[in-house]
Amino acid sequence: MVGHAIMELIDVNGSDTRRISHALKVLGFARAIAEAEGLSGDALAVVELAAVLHDIAIRCCEEKYGSASGRLQEKEGPAIALPIVQRCGASAAVAQRVAYIIAHHHTYDAIDGLDYRIIVEADFLVNRDEGEFSQEAFLRFFRRYFVTNAGREMARRMFGAE
Repeated sequence: MVGHAIMELIDVNGSDTRRISHALKVLGFARAIAEAEGLSGDALAVVELAAVLHDIAIRCCEEKYGSASGRLQEKEGPAIALPIVQRCGASAAVAQRVAYIIAHHHTYDAIDGLDYRIIVEADFLVNRDEGEFSQEAFLRFFRRYFVTNAGREMARRMFGAE
């Protein structure tokens, strides 16, 4: 299932290897956090598919709006991701949850489940590593939103978060 989603991610992003690599790094951290938190089955499938596809709308948003803001990604992402997840063979429940997470992955005050939290934590670890924001901004986010033991430990070891 995840391998198929990765191939579709590549099809959508073409030669934009930076975006493809970002999604694969988020997948790696999300898997590690999810496994440490004991997720398996459909819950793990949601995390993996949402990690791969969380930014799937960036290219569309840039072309359509000239911007790839988080709100625009949330608006456009589910319509792009849902057919991909369905083609991957996911159940309707998994597909709907993945679409929901993608529709909210930049809305941090609405985190309503461990799967959603894992995507947010993994994405922030990768974004910090890629220099998307300062250490100070990362630490503020860490203190407010990192809840999982694995995510918190990764942030401590990688970025000295306390």
